Amino acid sequence: MTNASNLLWYKHPAKTWVHSLLLGNGKLGGAFYGRVDTETVELNLDTLWSGYPGRESYTQKNPYEAFKKAQELSLAGKNFEAQELIESEIAGGDSMFYMPLGKLIISSKSNLKPRNYRRQLDLKTAVHTVTYNLKKTAYKTESFISAPKDVMVIKTVADGNEKINLNITIQNELRHEVSTDGEFLRLVGTCPSENPEKDDWFTDVYLDGDKKGMDFCCLTTFDSDGKIKFNKKSVSVEDASYLTIYLGAESSFIDWKTLPTKEYIAPCEEKVRAAKACDYEAMKAEHISDYQSYYNRVELDLGNSQKDGTTTSSRLREFMLKKNDIELYTLLFNFGRYLAISASRPGSQPMNLQGIWTYRKYSPWRSNYTVNINTEMNYWPILPCAMPELCEPLNTFVEELSEAGQWAAKEIYNARGFTCHHNVDLWRHNTPVSGCANWLFWNMAGAWFTRHLFEYYEYTVDVNYLREKAFPVILESAKFCLDILVEDKDGYLIACPSTSPENKFFDENGKIVAVSQTTTMTMSIIKENFINAINCADILGIENDSVIDEIKEALPKLLPFRIGKDGRLMEWYEEYKEEEVKHRHVSHLYALYPANLIDVDLTPELTSACKETLRVRGDRGTGWSLGWKINFHARLRDGNRALKLVNDQLRYIPNPEIRGRGGTYPNMLDAHPPFQIDGNFGATSGIAQMFVQSFGNRSLILPALPDELKNGSVKGLAIKGGAIVNIEWKNSKLSNLTATGKGEFEFVYGDKCVTVNLDGNETEIKF
Repeated sequence: MTNASNLLWYKHPAKTWVHSLLLGNGKLGGAFYGRVDTETVELNLDTLWSGYPGRESYTQKNPYEAFKKAQELSLAGKNFEAQELIESEIAGGDSMFYMPLGKLIISSKSNLKPRNYRRQLDLKTAVHTVTYNLKKTAYKTESFISAPKDVMVIKTVADGNEKINLNITIQNELRHEVSTDGEFLRLVGTCPSENPEKDDWFTDVYLDGDKKGMDFCCLTTFDSDGKIKFNKKSVSVEDASYLTIYLGAESSFIDWKTLPTKEYIAPCEEKVRAAKACDYEAMKAEHISDYQSYYNRVELDLGNSQKDGTTTSSRLREFMLKKNDIELYTLLFNFGRYLAISASRPGSQPMNLQGIWTYRKYSPWRSNYTVNINTEMNYWPILPCAMPELCEPLNTFVEELSEAGQWAAKEIYNARGFTCHHNVDLWRHNTPVSGCANWLFWNMAGAWFTRHLFEYYEYTVDVNYLREKAFPVILESAKFCLDILVEDKDGYLIACPSTSPENKFFDENGKIVAVSQTTTMTMSIIKENFINAINCADILGIENDSVIDEIKEALPKLLPFRIGKDGRLMEWYEEYKEEEVKHRHVSHLYALYPANLIDVDLTPELTSACKETLRVRGDRGTGWSLGWKINFHARLRDGNRALKLVNDQLRYIPNPEIRGRGGTYPNMLDAHPPFQIDGNFGATSGIAQMFVQSFGNRSLILPALPDELKNGSVKGLAIKGGAIVNIEWKNSKLSNLTATGKGEFEFVYGDKCVTVNLDGNETEIKF
């Protein structure tokens, strides 16, 4: 493997945030610009949200009555009227904002004209480095965020006659105070309780008592051989040959339903002091070892592009013209794994729309959990890339939603179990938000999330987890699905009314409508949820369960998939004309991916309908839309089309203000645009699917290998059943396959199939 597969590097400091380089440990995040004169580090903390627990964001008085009326209207074909009712009498308040922790500002006191400048992010070590020369002195700054120590560390060394002369402060747009005490540079602040919209923008409201916002602190201390002076709101360092900055942050957050009153300043002081007391090299080695315990599990080698000497931004620009950089695919794949390790760790919050990184006080889409695709996509590559521990934040999130979403199920739908709609925040907001029905009235997020819990079991084979955690949540979701089903005119069970995120159609009167009697995505999620619940009961040996009996009775009565006159999979209950034929969402193909209700081998007619759907929908899309389509085409075993969409994902977007098609910013982040992190994870997942796809104990080897990737290897990918595979191929043919695990596995390569009993040792698989 060469540096071109694992290194982001540049010859100039970052101009904007989408040029910056990101570090994180799941909780604490930083975006580094690498500037010499005034470095800015954008800081983030995963629990820093506006709002408070128990916030009344849903104030509709009779939502169930409105729901039943909307259901009657929709069943009668009056979908436009149902939509108007939903938007007026079921819509609620919005989620809260993910807030930035602030900015660490490091300003040089010298007149700097550096030579030989270079900044880089090494994906193998999660260390950010800036080097340059000034006169006869070599400067080097290393930065990393340690998960074991939960601190950010920045060390600058001047090797030569010149010295380090800096001024350091912290800034924040929230209510805060900055002070020093001879040991720490402190920022102590409070998040807003509310962010009401006014004149097309947002304002901050700070309340007291039970509605008080989150308290937080950011503490920085220093180690240097120079003179350190603590000013009123800043710290200056003079005549130093080295300076190490230690930064930690904490909030008063306890959990989603408890007032945030946790002590946060003293614990933050303690961990920052502890980090400072450590040997720097030992702490860096500990950080690298911890990080590599995840990153080194998978290794992809697609060949050498001879690009070690080319900056990342230049590689992206050249790729748009020549497509001659095969290692850029490897870099994109590895960068997705890097982001996952940096943004989702056991004990952290799950990744939101921007992972853990945002530099805006009012981020696009509130930087919340958008759960009709985006949050789910964030976790698609985690299990195939053999990092199940990183699923813990999402698994916990779903468990919490299964409690938080019970009120919505009961009060809005008069249903058992739990539900979750379009947006979630730290406080587990789960009711319908404001706006249009095509996003606010979608109640399938809870059921979708349960597939992640079952899939976690499939990859880990953790029966205790299935019994104690996953199955109870899956069953509660199934109860909700059962209770919202009604019979249609043909006797099929449907969830009515429903929407297909975030698409619309023309009804028979030419009106633009989002609400239908039901939708293919809704029915696909319900069907998969029911199947998973039955499988759980079988695995756990559960008999005579009344809910499982209800599921078994309802499952064969669910509305089946239907193909329209144009050969496409139908998206809505009727064959309506889309308002936007090329719409970014392709939600009705959920059954193809991430589910496996439509299978190339088992359902060829439906597979053809999916292909026609994608042909008509086209390849254009936002960043995450491209990511989903990569996975669709990989699942259809069309590697060339999947790689074409990876190429589209790598479209160079140099300016954060550019709108339109998705692509990749100079720092390799997904350009929705603007930035959303889900496209990165969709791409990594799609690339992994080119090499192996896993269904139960059956795994397809090289099912979607593109012609262009004729030689290569991948080591360490996980398959369902708890096994790991290593794959090598030459001239587009499988040359070596080994697997490590326990149990019976079926491997398929082309038209060949072998069944192998693995004994825990690495075993060569021969076809």
